[in-house]
Amino acid sequence: MLPERPVYIIDDEPEMCRSLSLLLSTDGVPARSFGCGELFLDALDQLPPGILICDVMMPGISGIEVTRTVVKRGRTDPVIMIAGHADIPLAVEAMRAGAIDFIEKPFEASTILSAIASARCWPPLHQTDVLAEELPFRERQVLELVVSGLTSKEIARELDISPRTVETYRTKLLKKTGASSTAQLIRFGLQAGAGRLSFTDLGVTNPDE
Repeated sequence: MLPERPVYIIDDEPEMCRSLSLLLSTDGVPARSFGCGELFLDALDQLPPGILICDVMMPGISGIEVTRTVVKRGRTDPVIMIAGHADIPLAVEAMRAGAIDFIEKPFEASTILSAIASARCWPPLHQTDVLAEELPFRERQVLELVVSGLTSKEIARELDISPRTVETYRTKLLKKTGASSTAQLIRFGLQAGAGRLSFTDLGVTNPDE
């Protein structure tokens, strides 16, 4: 666990920085705010290991580029990405960059506090590769396509099943993996090596063709 790590808030919206800092201070969590990615990266080498809450879309360096740079510098700070508008392809890109969670604004205080609590327990203790191998083929197909950035409707079309059936599989995947959101499910899939199989291997056609 990472119980003592401070939280670094990186967001170009001053009100978001203020409200998050107040929320964290009320909860007894040390926090420091940065108005842009450049300011944070300039200070990074002097900062103790922490947990990042980073806006995905900012002027200058994006949250995804911040995450990639943190990883390139050999840091292991867990990154929680936040966004004013979230979609699955953006969440996949953030997870591939190294984020561990992806939360859409506006969010409840309990949501961000829960994400921070999960980050303090990062990495998770469950064995993702073993869990993934135990998934039935159809659930593995759905997981692979979720990690590839497809929506439920697109997955339904590719697998020739109904969107409601896809949602049933997604619910089963969330329960089995312990993920509390699609973003965490994507992270699980990436850790388990999902997204590497070709569409032919999955028995579906490439949606881009």
